Amino acid sequence: MKFEKDWLGYAFEGDYPESYGPDDTARLRTVLQQQLGQLGQGGATTDDRLLGILIGRRCANSGRSQIEARGRRDGSLCMVARGEMVLPAADAPMVQHLLGAFQPPPAGAAKPGAHLRLRQREVGPSEVDRTIDAVAAARVTAWPNYMAAMAAVSKGVGGPEPAPAPGTMAELTAGLGPALRTVRVGVIDTGITQDLRGDEWLTGVPREDDNIDPLDQLPAGPDGLLDYQAGHGTFVAGVIQRVAPHADIRMYRAADSDGFATDHDIAEAILRAHDDGAQIINLSLGGRTADDQPPPATAEAIAAVQRESAGATVIIAAAGNNGDRAPVWPAALPGVEAVAGLTAYLTPSAWSSYGPDVRFSTVGEGIRSLFVTGVESPVFDPVPDVFGPDAWAMWSGTSFAAPQIAGAVARICYEEDREPRAAVDRLDEFGKPIEGFGKAMRVLRGLD
Repeated sequence: MKFEKDWLGYAFEGDYPESYGPDDTARLRTVLQQQLGQLGQGGATTDDRLLGILIGRRCANSGRSQIEARGRRDGSLCMVARGEMVLPAADAPMVQHLLGAFQPPPAGAAKPGAHLRLRQREVGPSEVDRTIDAVAAARVTAWPNYMAAMAAVSKGVGGPEPAPAPGTMAELTAGLGPALRTVRVGVIDTGITQDLRGDEWLTGVPREDDNIDPLDQLPAGPDGLLDYQAGHGTFVAGVIQRVAPHADIRMYRAADSDGFATDHDIAEAILRAHDDGAQIINLSLGGRTADDQPPPATAEAIAAVQRESAGATVIIAAAGNNGDRAPVWPAALPGVEAVAGLTAYLTPSAWSSYGPDVRFSTVGEGIRSLFVTGVESPVFDPVPDVFGPDAWAMWSGTSFAAPQIAGAVARICYEEDREPRAAVDRLDEFGKPIEGFGKAMRVLRGLD
């Protein structure tokens, strides 16, 4: 690790070389402009047609959380799980008589300090709000079960796009320093592909029944096509391994293969990662709330991790792709290291969320990482791409800026023998300060 030219943001200059042939460069530059154009339009949360398709894709499965869009004061949308709410587990017995058709899980089903998810599929928004108000009158706070999406570009014409492999793992890791300690990184996402790659990338990441990305599950079971955000978790994990090859990566599936996760699901995944000893937790997802207050289950889970680790566990989250300063959760939570997106020239990306909560920013345009085997759906891409075995892809968004910082922190830990919190502070010594974008630095180069 050289940390050269830090005043310009090139702390890792030369460590992660990128190169494309002229034909690939021309093709991918065209695709990159499409990706960035889609990010600038706000993605799935403001595209009524796309959101309608995604809502319809889950209706056949009554056991899956259904999406309900709610308006915010600024005219944008947030998403909640229809007919669901959450409240502190410890308070549920006190208001059981007010919950009506909402039935919580059995006593003792939640970790102390966690929130319970209450579901009643047949009720509408007014019934959820009425129950929340009744519970509030009894001095117990409850909230809608908010939903977050993968903070990535819409999977339309723009991507992910097949890209050539940048080199073998041995070639890309040549010259990197040895590991002086083991660092575990938990990735809260869509999970990881079941398939083991022939090029050795991510082969050391454990696969369990509860962390496999099904890839092809919606709308009503396998149809031979990749779902809307299939492969997102694999891509994110690949970014971390490119930056920190010695990191011990563990995957936790909170989102489904269309890329939606409830507040409750995210919180449970964070607590599982913490219980498994994750020292760094990456959250390449985000959502807004109707009142700009944090989603309670995720907020409490992160607070619990910080309490139990005495602040030693580092939590990193994508700042969001909304192009404004409105809070995106969990990135805006206290103690979370929010990461915004930059162009390949280390200037602020117009599509990236930003603001005082952002501590770091790095290139989020044209990032290359591992992808999964499969065929894209024509529902989301008029010209579907085919991804073969050992696929690589190019994708854009703060989803892919955040894991670069997670990887950089892990790499500092094991090369300089530092604890994760000290590694964050070490990284903060470098980079180019940009208002609203924290310390800007290049880790992976992206496509310029």
